[in-house]
Amino acid sequence: MGKQALVDVQDLVIRFAVGRGSKRKFITPVDNVSFQIAEREVLAVVGESGSGKSTIGRALVRVLTPSQGKIYFDGTDVTKSKGRGLRNYRENVQMIFQDPFGSLNPVNTIEQHLKFPIRRHQKLTGSKLHDKIEELLTVVGLTPANEVRYKYPHELSGGQRQRIAIARALAVNPKFLVADEPISMLDVSIRADILELLNELKDNFDLSYLYITHDLASAHYFGDKIMVLYGGRVMEMGLADELIRNPKHPYTHLLLAATPGTAARRNLKETAIQAPNLFEGRKGCPFAHRCPKVTDVCRQTAPALSTMDRDTHLVACHHID
Repeated sequence: MGKQALVDVQDLVIRFAVGRGSKRKFITPVDNVSFQIAEREVLAVVGESGSGKSTIGRALVRVLTPSQGKIYFDGTDVTKSKGRGLRNYRENVQMIFQDPFGSLNPVNTIEQHLKFPIRRHQKLTGSKLHDKIEELLTVVGLTPANEVRYKYPHELSGGQRQRIAIARALAVNPKFLVADEPISMLDVSIRADILELLNELKDNFDLSYLYITHDLASAHYFGDKIMVLYGGRVMEMGLADELIRNPKHPYTHLLLAATPGTAARRNLKETAIQAPNLFEGRKGCPFAHRCPKVTDVCRQTAPALSTMDRDTHLVACHHID
């Protein structure tokens, strides 16, 4: 979409074995997903629980190794990087987790949480280490820093703990952050503050994001582009304003109808909700069992992700209006 890609994911497949012996099967929670993220760009990934969002995020930070496909970062293939190459990659790519309390060690002070990544990756000690911790706390809005640094996670609010998690991610001077539902466990009153902080950091530190959420409203607010996932496959992808204003896929319509304060484009009467089939070898569109437009071709043949408008709007559906 005009910019050179910082992150380029090509035909990503994540496969897990379930069961043992003769009953062993494979599921594919991420099935041939491709996307690009440019410098200082936010790709918001939207979908229900189980759609594959977090699995993609974990593959991007290389907690998971892809079963198939390629991940390029700044032009370098990092799909199976190991050792020093993986360490170098993780200096550029960090993750912010959903649960700000669960991601922090309750027996360590805030200073201890920040010391480790700074020492390991930036090799700072003494007064320089002290100053860097104070700088990070100030950047994420936790002041006075000389008081906050000696507190424990349980002494902070949920929003403050998430700011610590963000500061820890920034400690290695990354270029790219995977934010895995970073506001979903926070009080509604402070969610906008955290998104605004992430937006400011993007501008101040030239960051790019993969922003994972189940909420189209925050995806529209924060994302430059939106990718809609269902059953591990891309249903629709495009510029945020265009996708919200002119959704094409029935599943995107459904998500919009469930978004408070958003006028739904279509009054969808859903069939009974059940989990999508993730087993390897499945046929057809993964949304077929819930789609009001379903026909036999939907059950038998997976629709290709096709261009709709100016190469910026992609939809995978046999029955686009």
